[in-house]
Amino acid sequence: MKILIAKIVFLAVISVLSLTSCKKQSINPTDELPASIPSISEDNGAIGGFGKFVIVDAVIYVDNHETGIKTKYGHFSSTKSRSSLRWGGSLYDIETIIKDTTTYSFWKPLAYPGIGKFVLNDDTTKYYGVNYIGLNRSIVEDPTHNQQNLGGSARPFSGQVKSTTDKTIVIQIQEVEGVINGENCRYYTQLTLKKVQEW
Repeated sequence: MKILIAKIVFLAVISVLSLTSCKKQSINPTDELPASIPSISEDNGAIGGFGKFVIVDAVIYVDNHETGIKTKYGHFSSTKSRSSLRWGGSLYDIETIIKDTTTYSFWKPLAYPGIGKFVLNDDTTKYYGVNYIGLNRSIVEDPTHNQQNLGGSARPFSGQVKSTTDKTIVIQIQEVEGVINGENCRYYTQLTLKKVQEW
């Protein structure tokens, strides 16, 4: 009898767990992209990850851990061209984005893996690096300069080619666990970047 009760309790727990797990599904920034798109490193040079890019679109995904609801918001609209990667407003220059204005420029590292160069909005007075290790990439404080342009942290990002015709890539950046309106959430931004200069 104890074994039968234990089996019933076990099956009830499994049923509840499977029902709750069905409610949650992670939203990936590539959900809207075709399944066969190449990664930036695999596009045979059609776009490539090095050069100057301008932000042409941005959306933010919010995963509410307490309600299980996932929401997508546009950073820009017909009346809003300025936004922030950080929920609640920017603390650092890199977190402010302006549609068709903000530029990201990437240079290869001298050795691979290694630290390349990142320039925000053509401002060469502020120093950033890009740490390349395999497919892992992070915008970091430049190790040769004593500037805290990121507050000592890093901005990991991943990317894929969106359109070789339009020379656009999509990157996921600024993934954060935090509190939004009193509830525990995870959020990240998907940026669409258009290549405007090659090197």
